Amino acid sequence: MKQHLLNNRYIYGLISLLFVAKLAFFFGYNNFSEAPDSWAFNHFVTELINNNFDDYVGERTPGYPYVIYLLNHDKILVVLTQMLMGIITAFFWFKTLLNLNFSEKVAFYVTLFSSLYIQNFFYETFILAETFMLLLNSIVFYFLLNNYFKKQQILVEITLSVLLAILILVKPFFIFYPFLIFALYLLKNFTFKKLVSVKLILFILPFYAYFNWCSFVEEKIGYFEPTAYFGLNLAQNCLYFAEKGPKEYDFIIQPYVKYRDEMLQNGEDASMAIWKVWGGQHLAPKYTKFADVTNQFGKYAKATITSNLGDYFYYSITNSWFDFWKVFDMKPYMKFQDNEFNSLISVINSIQIVVVLILKFAFLILSFYYLYDLIKNRKINAVMLLLAFIHAAAILQALVVYGTNAKYAFPYEFFMLVVILLFLKERFNWFSKVAHISQPA
Repeated sequence: MKQHLLNNRYIYGLISLLFVAKLAFFFGYNNFSEAPDSWAFNHFVTELINNNFDDYVGERTPGYPYVIYLLNHDKILVVLTQMLMGIITAFFWFKTLLNLNFSEKVAFYVTLFSSLYIQNFFYETFILAETFMLLLNSIVFYFLLNNYFKKQQILVEITLSVLLAILILVKPFFIFYPFLIFALYLLKNFTFKKLVSVKLILFILPFYAYFNWCSFVEEKIGYFEPTAYFGLNLAQNCLYFAEKGPKEYDFIIQPYVKYRDEMLQNGEDASMAIWKVWGGQHLAPKYTKFADVTNQFGKYAKATITSNLGDYFYYSITNSWFDFWKVFDMKPYMKFQDNEFNSLISVINSIQIVVVLILKFAFLILSFYYLYDLIKNRKINAVMLLLAFIHAAAILQALVVYGTNAKYAFPYEFFMLVVILLFLKERFNWFSKVAHISQPA
């Protein structure tokens, strides 16, 4: 027993320290948090509890609400469970670093440093899906970075297929994952034989979950889509060229431009202007149901984007894509009861935000280096895998929605740090793996 504890002292130490830290934050904050998006999750959970979806308007997918439902909609219990998720996430981060040939000591300190990022604690107190998404992403990357492309194991493929299906039911945005995984598998030492592979299992459960859920949504709101938000989100991308849409959509354009200009003048978040068009019932009496309104928003957005592709790509890059590399601060949405604790957390948060911004900038710089390396050597390794996922997420979110885009980066921030560490290890031989304590020197 003593030898076992000694051999695994880093992982047990990590779990113990995080348990204490999260418990201290829990008692210091002594609350749970609600954001504007929390309402939709709470509403969905109520529908699950009542087993009645007559009022379902297509606002959310079931992945995260079902977790809250299993916890009997007890919000304090949700917070404690999400803190437990944070500890499990740290475990997979630690194991991932070991798989990437970092020493146990380095893996311990890097994981501890990353897990004590105060935004992790913030998200764990919210009725929001980010903590659950972070956990699922971390497990997926643990598998992918553990020599995944060299393996042909049915159990691994089934496990990944299940994880991806759950992830997609939490947020349909992740539907690109199985495509990207399989594409990277094909690119690594391509042969036509690889086109028919056990790795095609990856697509089965994610596709089943996605299309089955879309069928349920179609039954309830009349549109075959994962949520009713897609049209509204796409219309957000038209914010700065909203008036350039076809005249037939003037009933949307006129109030949209009006709210946009007012919000910009008042220094408000103008990305929410399209929501005011819905809130002001400007499409009534012809369109009053949320799903019908957002469907019209989608038609308007597609027509406007098609005729203004230059504006669309320009603003997608300069707004949506650029915002991905910022840090979305959840603290303003939180209510601290202890002023001293609030002040301490504010100082830590401010310092950490600057550090994370610097790390993101370093990651972007390194991306250019590795792009050159990919063109030169054409090798698919751990770094290339992480770059592919992070930049795919950055580009796709920019093309789909404008507003709070920095939240899309949250599940990837740790892995941006991993890319930086891998570069330092590769180029300068830092963080070399040392012999395990049980092994002879």
